[in-house]
Amino acid sequence: MHDREKEIYLRLKNDFVHYASKCLYIRSEEGAISPFILNKSQQYVHAKLEEQKRKTGKIRVLLLKGRQQGMSSLVSGRFYHQVTHRFGCQAFILTHSLDATHNLYKMAHRYHEHCPPLVKPEVSTSNAKELIFGKLESGYKVGTAENPSVGRSSTIQLFHGSEVAFWKNTHEHSKGILQAIPGVDNTEIILESTANGVGNFFHEMWQKAEAGLSDYIAIFVPWYWKQEYS
Repeated sequence: MHDREKEIYLRLKNDFVHYASKCLYIRSEEGAISPFILNKSQQYVHAKLEEQKRKTGKIRVLLLKGRQQGMSSLVSGRFYHQVTHRFGCQAFILTHSLDATHNLYKMAHRYHEHCPPLVKPEVSTSNAKELIFGKLESGYKVGTAENPSVGRSSTIQLFHGSEVAFWKNTHEHSKGILQAIPGVDNTEIILESTANGVGNFFHEMWQKAEAGLSDYIAIFVPWYWKQEYS
């Protein structure tokens, strides 16, 4: 790798916003494949995540958001960036339904498909549930909350819980897969959801976070930040 390539590589490794605009591609609502330029909501959440990481060394976040604001694209992009630049980094995505699981996994595959060769690792395993980069011993796995034992035996550094307020088997997941993430630096747990009433697992965790009774911070993204709604 020449000096100029090293310079480019290091910026892509260390600056996610720059990396996203140069290396990640998303499917727009119009169906076009285009570079991932963070919108207002994504920039706000990314800044909050990085602020917590600077303060505590890790990320523990509850994210309450409106629909179609790009939060899954942001979290999936952050995780793809890390598993392709860190050794032994395992990401796990748990959604509320099988269709949602497939959609988020296709997003990760799209990121990899369009990733430039300079920062694109070699795949050793690719199937319906995992994307593994053998030389890095890193990878991406997905599951559905309908399965109460999903991910229970895993060791995970990055966890994305999608639409957590709609999960089934939340008690089992809180005692199972959420316990698979060690409480050490450079680990991330991001639990996001649209609202689904009161008294559910996500709502209870949100109340604790707002009261300062947990390690999680609560981030709210208003629906009207989406340009089409304003």
